[in-house]
Amino acid sequence: MNFVKHIKGYQLVIACYVIVIWINVATCDSFKTETNLSDVVHPNGKQFAGSESCKTCHEETHALTAHYLTSRPASTETIKGSFDPGKNVFEVNSQLKIAMEKTSAGMFQVGYVDNWESIKKPMDIVVGSGRKGQTYLYWNENELFQLPVSYYSPFDTWCNSPGYPRDQILFNRPIPGRCLECHSTFFKSISVENNVLAFDKHQIVYGVDCERCHGPAADHVNFQSRHPEEKKAKFIINPARLSRQQKLDNCALCHSGIREMTRPSFSFVVGDTLDHYSLPDYKLDSAEKLDVHGNQYGLLTASKCFKNSPMDCSSCHNVHVKEANNVELFSQRCTTCHTVANHNFCTQPALPGLNLRSNCIDCHMPALPSNKIFLEVADRSKSTPYLVRTHRVGIYPEQIKQFLEKMKAGTR
Repeated sequence: MNFVKHIKGYQLVIACYVIVIWINVATCDSFKTETNLSDVVHPNGKQFAGSESCKTCHEETHALTAHYLTSRPASTETIKGSFDPGKNVFEVNSQLKIAMEKTSAGMFQVGYVDNWESIKKPMDIVVGSGRKGQTYLYWNENELFQLPVSYYSPFDTWCNSPGYPRDQILFNRPIPGRCLECHSTFFKSISVENNVLAFDKHQIVYGVDCERCHGPAADHVNFQSRHPEEKKAKFIINPARLSRQQKLDNCALCHSGIREMTRPSFSFVVGDTLDHYSLPDYKLDSAEKLDVHGNQYGLLTASKCFKNSPMDCSSCHNVHVKEANNVELFSQRCTTCHTVANHNFCTQPALPGLNLRSNCIDCHMPALPSNKIFLEVADRSKSTPYLVRTHRVGIYPEQIKQFLEKMKAGTR
């Protein structure tokens, strides 16, 4: 008390300000963490454990894969686009622009009309690993909205967010549960007001992580921790032991395009029948005409490879390992079935430098432009279709011609 008596008035005021600022910073830091996984419970009553708890026993993790990184809290580490002057502006037109700005309070997208600030919203959540691009969400109380500017990795630049108009500044696109269902493991919905879904910020599991494909794992972790001698996994789903259709349904939840929801998002658990939760909005006999973006399942099931074999998604993809763009690796998996002995190997005549076993992919699963997504970047001369590798395995004469021309020119 004697020490307090000797503090001058202005010093006490400063001390109070410092304490308040410290409390606010501490509160903000704890809020950024947002989720205590011990509180996160799936609608089926099972509790999540978090993928960090898996690493104790399972060395093979997928922490660097696009699935795992497909949603995260926004930070200077997770946002790929530049905030540097000259690189941080997306011009809508001569009067309208959106700037990406970083301050001590956070990172924001700011709309300007004739250089006057008209609207400003924080970049709270990153959606997308950054391998192809990212888009960003902001919280409005417990509701989530998409910001109008996204990031396009191939050009390392800002671009329009798909679905937003290109002639005005809007920040009003609400995020439904279905979007989050394909870009996270779990978001707890709490209410719907004015057709906008609200979420519990304390019940979120970011990224498509272990528990997305193996189910909520708290019971498994607790049991195995208490019984380390037990080698048979308890209270966990092993997708490898499921039927072919169950495996396909697990991937089709997100990779079968827009679906008509019959049950709430995040109700489905691997092993369930997908059609009990949502229905496709396309006819199965028209699958060959599907857009390359989003419906890899429909395109794959239209392929002769799929129809004539027991293959499923895991025949080609190991989700625990970062394999994206490794065409030689995927081609090796093609040649486990397509061999000279089986009389179904590629019949393309030999060319200098062409190794048919090292790249089946660019000819038979080429990257094609999406008819639904077109990206407009800050430099309008570079605006480009959004290219996605088709999963309809087939013969593509034009793409094969282009591939061989590049081979002959020595560019491959």
